[in-house]
Amino acid sequence: MNTSSKTLKRWVYSGAMLLCATVAAQQPKAAAATLSNSWNYAIDSFNDGVTGLQIGGGEFEFYGIAVKETSDTAFIAINSNLSLAGYANSGVQRGNINYGDLFFNFSGQDFNTANAKGNLFGIRFAEGNDSGVATTGVYSKVTAKSVTQTNSGFANLTLFNDRVKSAGGTPSMGDLSATDPYFEQTGNWTVMNSIDSGTKVGEINFLTPETLSVLGLNFAQFNAQGSQTIGFSFNKSSMPSGSYIANLFAECANDAIAIKSSFTKESSEPVPEPSTIFGTLAGLSILAAKRKLK
Repeated sequence: MNTSSKTLKRWVYSGAMLLCATVAAQQPKAAAATLSNSWNYAIDSFNDGVTGLQIGGGEFEFYGIAVKETSDTAFIAINSNLSLAGYANSGVQRGNINYGDLFFNFSGQDFNTANAKGNLFGIRFAEGNDSGVATTGVYSKVTAKSVTQTNSGFANLTLFNDRVKSAGGTPSMGDLSATDPYFEQTGNWTVMNSIDSGTKVGEINFLTPETLSVLGLNFAQFNAQGSQTIGFSFNKSSMPSGSYIANLFAECANDAIAIKSSFTKESSEPVPEPSTIFGTLAGLSILAAKRKLK
């Protein structure tokens, strides 16, 4: 091998090692519908939560959202630094800034179009927020509103993105880019983050972190380790099957996250009892042994 060939090989090897080191140093990210142990994950930027002068890692940092389904139940998990009790702030109307509501859009339209047509579904899970519906639960025929003005928040997403970038942060929305046209980016008080009206179609059941762990949830595999993991479930009959975009904002729009995923149609066939499964496997083993003897 001549000297130039050796030099070229060393250059290619060094470049590849540098690229690998750069990728390894980057924050782990989950792509759309990243499936792990039957959970679909969307992982947000770890340095785009705005808490006063702090960018990243503060009370309003959202790390990830995950969805899991069985034949009849949907499970939601949120990893962040914002507790269900909210963030105390004497300068806002209620003295507290909380999560907004979780929206599901199955229509294939952008958020504002679906909102104008009443095609959204929503879940109020934070009992102390500014939602326009009376109780926690699942709602259909939802219209959305903005509550950022009364929560000392951002008037629009462009202002939020610019604030994060000016401090060296990286704004994102999980499975959507920070500037995705799915959401209105400009205008006055255009961040639609709370249910305005809707028809209640189901209840939610809160889940402990221990229960979520038993169900296979593991945000830590993406280095998403916020101080709070909030989980709840609901009956899938409350929503249609098919692809959706689900999104969640803080009431002040100081962070947000979205996930692209889908629900399969409810199964009409009963799940076999464990004894039935084991009996079937035993029968197949005996049959296989008889065939081998013949």
